[in-house]
Amino acid sequence: MKKLVRVCGVLAVLLLAGCASGPTAVYDYTKLKEENPLSILVLPPLNESLEVDASYSFLSQVTYPLAESGYYVFPVAMVNDLFKHNGMTEPGEIHGVPAEKLREIFAADAVVYLKITEFGTSYKVLNSDTRVTAEARLVSLKTGEELWQGAASASSTEQQSNSSD
Repeated sequence: MKKLVRVCGVLAVLLLAGCASGPTAVYDYTKLKEENPLSILVLPPLNESLEVDASYSFLSQVTYPLAESGYYVFPVAMVNDLFKHNGMTEPGEIHGVPAEKLREIFAADAVVYLKITEFGTSYKVLNSDTRVTAEARLVSLKTGEELWQGAASASSTEQQSNSSD
C-alpha cells in the first residue's frame, strides 16, 4: 500500500509539472501565465480503471504539488462535502457542473479536471508492476478557456532500477 501511495505522489508531481516521457513535449504556457490563477479547485477524478478506490486515493495525493507550488487549493474534504450536501456524489455529475456555477460557488480562479485511466498492480510470473496513469486539464473559471492539459504515468518498476528495495 505504501508503494501505491508513493506511486500516486510521483504521478501527481509528474502530472502537474507537465513532464512527459520520451521526446520533450512543447507546450504554449502563455494562457496560463496571462491568467495567473491563484486559487485552484480540484474536482474528484473520473475513474476509468478497475480499482474502486482509485479516485479518492489519487485525489488525496494530487493536491500536494499544487499547494507546494504556491496555489491555494480548496480542501478536498470541504469540496466533497459541499457536493454531497447538494446531491452530487459521482465524479461524472460533478464534472458536468458548468464553470460559471463553480466560479459562483467557490470563487476559484481555475479548476482541475482529472481522469484516471490506469490504477493498480499487475502481477507477472516473478514480478509485479504498480502503475498509475492519469490525464488532467486546468480550465479558467473566469473565461472558460483551457489553460493547460497533460497526461502522465508512474510505475513502481521505474523505482526498482534505482534502489534495492
